[in-house]
Amino acid sequence: MRGRTSPFKPRPRRSWRAPGELLNFTLYFLCAVLLVLSRIGHDAVVDVRDRFVDLTAPLLEAASVPAIMGRHALDRVRSYAGLADEIDRLKAENQQLKQYEWRAKLLERNVAQLRSLLNAVDEPALHYMTGSVIADARGPFLRSALINLGRDQGVRIGYAVINGDGLIGRTVDAGASVSRVLLLNDLNSRIPVLVGQGGVRALATGDNGAELRLEFLPPGAALHPGDEVYTSGSDGVLPRGLRVGVVTGSPGALKVRPHAELSSLDVVSVLYFDTPALNSTDPPVVSAERPLSPASPADAEEPPAVPTAASETVPPAPIKHAGAADGAPPSEGMAQAQQ
Repeated sequence: MRGRTSPFKPRPRRSWRAPGELLNFTLYFLCAVLLVLSRIGHDAVVDVRDRFVDLTAPLLEAASVPAIMGRHALDRVRSYAGLADEIDRLKAENQQLKQYEWRAKLLERNVAQLRSLLNAVDEPALHYMTGSVIADARGPFLRSALINLGRDQGVRIGYAVINGDGLIGRTVDAGASVSRVLLLNDLNSRIPVLVGQGGVRALATGDNGAELRLEFLPPGAALHPGDEVYTSGSDGVLPRGLRVGVVTGSPGALKVRPHAELSSLDVVSVLYFDTPALNSTDPPVVSAERPLSPASPADAEEPPAVPTAASETVPPAPIKHAGAADGAPPSEGMAQAQQ
């Protein structure tokens, strides 16, 4: 037994003199110390950490450049892989657009020929002026906005106000440089409209909600969700053909969702559309004492008088008694005049 060797060999002792193990132990210990000091919030540690970040920032930025370039190259490769499908789609869309263009030109030529046969009069172009919304008045019974356009810019009561999406309302008060716009969804708003391709006449009324109600529809009107709604111009105030919105809801409870976002208005335009109805409701003469209201009929019919040389005030001549001419005293002259 003594001559036999044991299968179990003693485990050799590790030496801490190895440079790798000593370096690892030193780094671990240093990290633990720095972690504890950073939790304490020592000023010296914070200063050293900031300096270390400043020194290593250029190195980290330089090291991140290859990763960024690789990511961009990968994105380009992926985009190049899908370019073939995108080119095919664009070619098909281009062919379809060319067909639409040819049809549009043909329809324009047909319309021009028909208008020449009917001797139709072209509609006058609408002039407009663009301004900004300076205040938005909201309440349980009010939906209006103030714009920085007024009488000085030619704005009158009843003008239509639009933005890039469509009609938003009409002016109801006009001052020298500010006007009030009654929005479509106000409780007092009533707009005559045409609905759908058939041009069904109706009245779009506001109820202070997000959508408008459709009232006075003819019996049996075939309307569907998604039909376009635009102004009819039958009121003699608003021009015909302004975009209002689209039909929503179900038959029996149809509503209109305006194209314009009435809750977030920024830039609007006022259309200058003068009609006989507008001239009768808003005379051109405006009293300077009432900046946000139409002129009264008295002010419109009787303009202020301009003083002239003939109408200047002349002081009254002194009264000469009858007895004064004969050299008599004033009392005797008055007695003679009474006799």
